Amino acid sequence: MNPERREFLNLLSPPGRLTTTEAAWKLGFEPGHIPILVGAGLLQPLGHPPASAMKFFLAAEIEQKKNDAQWMTRACEVIRLKWKQKNERGARRRLNNCHLNGEGPRANRQPADP
Repeated sequence: MNPERREFLNLLSPPGRLTTTEAAWKLGFEPGHIPILVGAGLLQPLGHPPASAMKFFLAAEIEQKKNDAQWMTRACEVIRLKWKQKNERGARRRLNNCHLNGEGPRANRQPADP
């Protein structure tokens, strides 16, 4: 475990607002998962930050969600589906590139005799 993460998780009195990274650590997710959860409506940043601004989260709300099994199940499912979609898009893109380059399942096929 990252020493900075370990130190943060062992704080006796954590701050009232958490950064994206701190919220991810508290929930047991990776920092890159937080924007996915915000986009799915499962997490709400404090205030109304613009899309490109740094987001902060209420520590008490993060703690509550961390202990909510139903919320955690939904969050894990949203992240799983996001990665599944991303992997499928990549596979389709690779397959399309193979066909465009003359590679792929039909590239070595012999023409039918007339």
